[in-house]
Amino acid sequence: MFVLNFFNMSANYKNIIAIIIVSSTIGFIYNSLNPKGIPLIKEKRILIFEEEQSEITDSDLTDTPVTERNEIEEQIIAPSEGNIIKEEIPNAVREFTKPVAIRLSRAYQLYNQGVIFIDSRSKEEYADGHIKGAINIPFYESEKYEDVLNKIDKNEIIVTYCSGEDCDTSILHGDELFEKGYKRVYIFHGGWDDWLETGYPVESKL
Repeated sequence: MFVLNFFNMSANYKNIIAIIIVSSTIGFIYNSLNPKGIPLIKEKRILIFEEEQSEITDSDLTDTPVTERNEIEEQIIAPSEGNIIKEEIPNAVREFTKPVAIRLSRAYQLYNQGVIFIDSRSKEEYADGHIKGAINIPFYESEKYEDVLNKIDKNEIIVTYCSGEDCDTSILHGDELFEKGYKRVYIFHGGWDDWLETGYPVESKL
């Protein structure tokens, strides 16, 4: 009886090991073929923050119509009433060479200018709470939201965000949007955590 049980246990272990090997192999193949699969060797994505580069360069102004350039230059150098420099500068002046990272204060400024915010988190996280007015396009299901994305003009300024600094879906999503032709993409690095903590406008679907 003991010998029979031993062989039965051995057979069960072999079956379990075989299932694990087959499952791992299928998972590996699926991950390799999936465009959004997790890379085996993850390359570090270095974010470039907006304050680390020039806001408006001479080349930007060169490609802008004269009337718009004059307005831009006036907003940069001309003090308004009370000798306070105007802060609002048209953001659609140039296209980026890659998505640009921003922090909370800049994200809030863009929010007040009516810029489109895309929540890259899952629909469950979005329903639980999100930046007021943000559009939910979950990164890992973005192919299901092509009709939503197609309604956004490629010349629009877009801000992607996810949970916070430890979340990278907003970065991945920003890069994906950039590859699709959206050349004015900001990545809000602090994301939902920073926004919620500060008490800026939020809403939920619950």
